[in-house]
Amino acid sequence: MAKKDEGGGEIDPQILRALAHPLRVRILRLFEEGPSGPKRLADRIGEPLANVAYHTNVLLDCGCIEPVETIPCRGAVEHIYRLKPGKALGSFDWLSVPPSLREGMAGSSLEAFTTRAVEALKAGSLQGREDSRVTWLPLMVDEKGWKELVGIAERAENSFRAAAERSAERLKGSAEGFPVIVAVATFESASGKAGS
Repeated sequence: MAKKDEGGGEIDPQILRALAHPLRVRILRLFEEGPSGPKRLADRIGEPLANVAYHTNVLLDCGCIEPVETIPCRGAVEHIYRLKPGKALGSFDWLSVPPSLREGMAGSSLEAFTTRAVEALKAGSLQGREDSRVTWLPLMVDEKGWKELVGIAERAENSFRAAAERSAERLKGSAEGFPVIVAVATFESASGKAGS
């Protein structure tokens, strides 16, 4: 049975299950970076393979990830999964999550983004491409303007995902792709003043 959120709407129990364990949240974050399998994830984060495989299966059951390929490996089969569209933490599909959990997700998102940005800065890739962009805009809006900004952010996220899907199709069987970070944030400033 679905739980009610604070606004009276229903919360998808699968989303709550996906977020119910910190290792699942960590694994979900890694899937945001691209397809992987439990063995690769376990090696990357230093967790036992059995734990990572179990939590990966839970994420699969919850509909957060999907299988993309199987690779024969020394008499076994390695299963590779990818994040399903709209299932990145913080995306608009997660808006039914209670505010208390969303706050933790937002903190996790900011931490992961900051880590990746600092890594890119140190590696020289933050501005390594001529058309790289890092921009933030402090604005002053009314309630109608806020709703407009939220709609723009949602359309932008959908456009980013569609571009990535088209790239994935073009990249099948090719090693020419490269990882990128695209960030969209819309939140009320703590100071409540534009330009702060």
